[in-house]
Amino acid sequence: MEENTWYFIYHHIPNEKWSLPRGFADELENQKVKLIRKEVSDPNMMTMPTSEEIEIKKIKVVLIFYAGYNDKLNKSLINFKKNFPKIILINELGDEPQTKKLNYIRAAISDISLTPDYDCYKYWRGKKFNCYWFTHWADSKIFYLKNKSQRKFFIGTSMGNRKYSFILKLLLGKFFINRKLKDSENTDFYNDTKIAFQYARWSEITRRIFESGACGCCILTNKIPKGKMLEKIFTHNQSIIFYTNIFSLIKELFLIIIDKNKIEKIAKNSYQIIKKNHTVEKRVQRLIEIVNQYQSRLSF
Repeated sequence: MEENTWYFIYHHIPNEKWSLPRGFADELENQKVKLIRKEVSDPNMMTMPTSEEIEIKKIKVVLIFYAGYNDKLNKSLINFKKNFPKIILINELGDEPQTKKLNYIRAAISDISLTPDYDCYKYWRGKKFNCYWFTHWADSKIFYLKNKSQRKFFIGTSMGNRKYSFILKLLLGKFFINRKLKDSENTDFYNDTKIAFQYARWSEITRRIFESGACGCCILTNKIPKGKMLEKIFTHNQSIIFYTNIFSLIKELFLIIIDKNKIEKIAKNSYQIIKKNHTVEKRVQRLIEIVNQYQSRLSF
């Protein structure tokens, strides 16, 4: 297989040591992908490689993460594909399903697009776009198990003020912790937390499920439609706990309290699932496979 140089454009907030796309870039390099990074503080600053860069650096793949809605970039993508049709263009489609209506141009123009939402995957495939279901993952540099014998917090989250968080604070007081986190703060917080609470506003599979589970938390999240495929990854009362409303949430918490072994059992099972199938290493491996398969088809 001809050696590829990948040109990776992504948004990263200045002064932060880690972000999901930066971690993905690190792992691409770990897996021996020859990479040119273009890290920008503002998605509107994203620019495509020039013809000189493509020729001199032998760029074969352009990968874009965390672009947000970006009309300027969309126009650049259209022009880029006209001028460089043989360059493989890959777009990560962001926080679908909530951003789906903004992604049509990007999904249509891409040689490969990646979505974390199974319904969106089916929708784009129905449009004959080459889209792949690419669920969220845990970056092993940040989200890992520290083997702590004691966890300080009964239940915690980093999602901010969403549905039920206020009620949980009223019911549980100091036993419910809700913190905004960045970088390595995630590592310590989730390793100090027994139960990771989550609420998916858009019936999406959130990345906190994988991230908290990789730190050994028992995952407690709202049940989303079966078509989203979360239940193909985790099983209720075995590797995750689902609730459907406030009454169901309180019931599940009560059952956890009276069964001291339940937290440990579910946390262990979800951890094993995530470490086996849902780490940044696995996602990078998968993307490399997709690119290699696409190139193989082009060569015939």
